Amino acid sequence: MPLYHQIIVALPRYPKEGLVNMFRKHSKLVMSAGGVVRGIENHGVRPLPERATRKYATTEGKRHFWEARYVSTCFDASPTALVEIDRLLRNEEGVLRYFTVKKETALNRAKGLTYRNVFRIDPKASQVTRPQPHSSSTSRSS
Repeated sequence: MPLYHQIIVALPRYPKEGLVNMFRKHSKLVMSAGGVVRGIENHGVRPLPERATRKYATTEGKRHFWEARYVSTCFDASPTALVEIDRLLRNEEGVLRYFTVKKETALNRAKGLTYRNVFRIDPKASQVTRPQPHSSSTSRSS
């Protein structure tokens, strides 16, 4: 399963119970799909680089925000579970924005190192080297 890092930008004055319930649902979705939640970190309320606008106003009547609460999560999940997590965050009223990044793990990096490009350009030659066919003759001693 791929490792995902998710940054969630929530409303600055959203109640803590609402955030806890949202991340409880988030974690249950990941674990029910066979994934693992590696961590959830609250980075606090910080100013936004630009004004964020919600589609609908909050219960206080605000639609525009200059600050927000940043929370990051790190989890292993299948891509099908990620679709459900995106649906959950899209419908959650306390979320302004969310970003999901697929992180490269050491295992995936090691798999990439074993790949050999057969049409590589030889720095000594001025043309592309083609792969040589393998000789299928085996030596048999009779």
